[in-house]
Amino acid sequence: MTAMTRLIRSSSPRHGIRRMAVAFVGVLALASCRDLDVQNVNAPTADALTGSPSRSTLERTAIGVQAEARNDLGGEIEAWGIYGREGYNLLGNDPRETGEQISGPQDPGGRAGASWVGKFGAIRTINTYLAALENSTGLSDAEVRASSGFAKTLKAWHLHKLAIRSGPTGIPVDVDRPISAEPAPLVHFGDAMAAASALMDEALADLKAGGNTFPFAFAPGYTGFTTPSSFAQFNRGLAAKILVHRATFANCAECWAQAATAIDQSFITTSDLPAALSVGVYYGYTGAPNESSNPVTEPLSSNHYFVHPSLISGVQLRPNGEPDLRLTSKTTRAAEPRNLNGLTGEYKPTMFNDPTDPSVPDLGADIPWMIDEELILLRAEIRWNTGNKAGAIADLNLVRENAGGLAPTTLTPASSNDAFVTELLYNRLYSLMWTQGTRWIDARRYNRVNMLPIDRAGDVVHPHMLIPAAECDARGLKPPCSIDG
Repeated sequence: MTAMTRLIRSSSPRHGIRRMAVAFVGVLALASCRDLDVQNVNAPTADALTGSPSRSTLERTAIGVQAEARNDLGGEIEAWGIYGREGYNLLGNDPRETGEQISGPQDPGGRAGASWVGKFGAIRTINTYLAALENSTGLSDAEVRASSGFAKTLKAWHLHKLAIRSGPTGIPVDVDRPISAEPAPLVHFGDAMAAASALMDEALADLKAGGNTFPFAFAPGYTGFTTPSSFAQFNRGLAAKILVHRATFANCAECWAQAATAIDQSFITTSDLPAALSVGVYYGYTGAPNESSNPVTEPLSSNHYFVHPSLISGVQLRPNGEPDLRLTSKTTRAAEPRNLNGLTGEYKPTMFNDPTDPSVPDLGADIPWMIDEELILLRAEIRWNTGNKAGAIADLNLVRENAGGLAPTTLTPASSNDAFVTELLYNRLYSLMWTQGTRWIDARRYNRVNMLPIDRAGDVVHPHMLIPAAECDARGLKPPCSIDG
């Protein structure tokens, strides 16, 4: 049995908790961040979790759940950015970054099988935590419900991201099973996202029954969303995004109306713009010794990350003739171009660098998870597809004017769906660049993969990542495998 198979299959309360104890040591040590007062940062023991876990034990475990929410983030931003031509890795120390990831073929035993183990590891932690809550001592019923809603929200989000990475290959969902059981079956893309939606709604019900406070502290990044009611608004923002992805990826017609309801219950606001655009939940970092650091910030002199040239050439101009503020505030021209294997980069992503000196990295810079700027763009997409085209255009203009300094769009309610999508995806790219692989995901869900730039003859745009080879082996399937064999 492979180590990866054991990871997925060891998530049951009966067999997986002892394996979690090792993981908690590292995870919880990373979680001792700024403004976080936790007396004991060592891992809960296996007996403490499998018996009747105390309040303090569960508090430390919740911190671990928060820490693991960042699993794979740096690798995703890089890989999904390369796939979608948001940027390139031109460091030159690994030929896969300018070869396999751009021209193929994908290797299920390498980069194409990434962003899998970390997420299922996080899901395993959450399953263990949820099981421990059922046997907890020292928590009120409301506190148990609040904790459950918090954990289920994060679990649903991990499932959604796994579905997005994997596309038609399918993913296992029913992984909370004994280690002696067969590997969890693969389910189709649409079914996996539907499961994420259902779990997100289940989490909301728990949060609503969760009283006024959580029985644990929060790591950096959650400021303003640390009560069950405020965290529920975050839950609804994530739920709306999943529903929009289901509507566009899986042709879920009823998902548009459901997304409209969810986003109205989120923290979306159009007051106090432009300042409110940045309000939301972040993946938090400190950069302090022995703590987590921003995984993609780097000196301007580095030959590592570069913005794809199409983002520079395709930018819209402000009324004064200067480029969209979202480009000029997030990128900086390098001292000299970087050329490697037929690829060229001139500008570097510096949105996570020191705001007073973009040449200097900021290891403590937080990365947006869900912010108001994205919610407004999601609502524009929802409104257009639920008949409120004037409202959709108004939302686009709020972002164009307040985030980009641009003039209002020339779209009208009579504009074609294709014209709207073009304008929507432009704004999503420049608002969300280098944070979540937006260009790659959006091109896939709107069947525009063939419109992404190709810089060299023979290059391709990969439509999804692959199931890791070890997972195929565990199921007796030949890599690369999928739900269809």
